[in-house]
Amino acid sequence: MRKNCPHCNEETLGWRELILLDSFSTVQCENCQEWVLASGWRQLLGVLTFIAILVATMPLWRYIPGEKSVLVIPFAVIVFATAMVLTAKPVKAEARRTDPSPFTPDPNNDKTILIRGWSEEELRRMLADFVEEDLTAFAAFRIEIETRLVNYFVLTFPEDIHPAEFVSLVNYLAYPIDFPLDGRSIVVAGKTTLNSDFDGLPKTLAGKKALLYLPEDDRDHDVVFMQTESGVTLARSFSDGIWRRVHDSCLSSAVKSLALGDEQVRV
Repeated sequence: MRKNCPHCNEETLGWRELILLDSFSTVQCENCQEWVLASGWRQLLGVLTFIAILVATMPLWRYIPGEKSVLVIPFAVIVFATAMVLTAKPVKAEARRTDPSPFTPDPNNDKTILIRGWSEEELRRMLADFVEEDLTAFAAFRIEIETRLVNYFVLTFPEDIHPAEFVSLVNYLAYPIDFPLDGRSIVVAGKTTLNSDFDGLPKTLAGKKALLYLPEDDRDHDVVFMQTESGVTLARSFSDGIWRRVHDSCLSSAVKSLALGDEQVRV
């Protein structure tokens, strides 16, 4: 019997994990690597179910021959384990770590960020602010700026950049601190090939190309969407740091145009 992970909604929790699961001990989803624990009241329900089964079967115990009464113990263990597995309800555990996950930079990475709407001077200032702000937690990284058209730029990362910072930068370039939009239309999109360094993503997405962008009519300003070449769309809010599958891609025509234009330039 298997149950779904509350983070990635994949059927990854088998009976071993469900037996070990309780309100204080966590297990890690093998697919998305997020931490899971058991719902407290469902765990209590499992214990009550076990007790109810034992009480209901007590009248039958007198029919068990004395020499076989020792079998009651393994029977009770099996019943207890079954009750805990059947009633288990996996729930999300609080994030265990605040530090960035381990990361091995790849000089041959294909991470790029396309941006349209800022001037080169503004872009350089906000990138300097972003790097200065985040180097306290992440390894140093270098950003190269290529000018395509007036107020249209492509950012690349020769020494690579931590995936968490890459995602944050896509959002930051749309809503930089101390840079008023003044009615301007800013379009930002990130492109990369996914790998295991992207925390919280299903393993099945490794090796897939993905487009990162801000949702159309964005009102929260703290979420980044990701659409893979296989058609899977996920969204990550910075408030909980978890990738969740979504049905509506919220992909604007401006982002599509930006990404398509980049493909035509590469060809």
